[in-house]
Amino acid sequence: MAKIDNGAGDHLIILFSPEGSIIKGFDHESELSPYAQDEHKVWQGIYDDVPKGLLSLLDDAIAKDDVTFCIWRKNSDINWHKGKVDIPKGESDGSDFLVGCIFLTPEDFVEFAIGYFECSPSLDVVAKIYDDHPITEEMINILNPNCDSKEVLQELELLG
Repeated sequence: MAKIDNGAGDHLIILFSPEGSIIKGFDHESELSPYAQDEHKVWQGIYDDVPKGLLSLLDDAIAKDDVTFCIWRKNSDINWHKGKVDIPKGESDGSDFLVGCIFLTPEDFVEFAIGYFECSPSLDVVAKIYDDHPITEEMINILNPNCDSKEVLQELELLG
């Protein structure tokens, strides 16, 4: 699992399985948000074509119904897929913005963080996270000395 949360109400959750991968995104300002509708329901078409095995991965994900787009790919697929969603003219489902938050290198993430969060995270610590090193209390304190590192570690443990 991978999660991106920009702290402003938008998030992206990526789940990986032997069957494939699924990306669920939520742009809180999108007209496709369940909260932008009187019925408070998932926009039609977002989950309609997702294979059941991949869709079931979201059953354990945080806030399955907080969604404005869903992208998936079975391991046997050549391309990524997205549901047939009728997006109103001039509106966005947030996928361009949120998928654009996936940075392939630690350097790209640090550059983004400097501009977006107005901070300069340690490239060494970010590189360790990219290399899948276990996240430690010391790493958390280096990245953000003002947060409760024990609380962060508990949240990471809940996320698996």
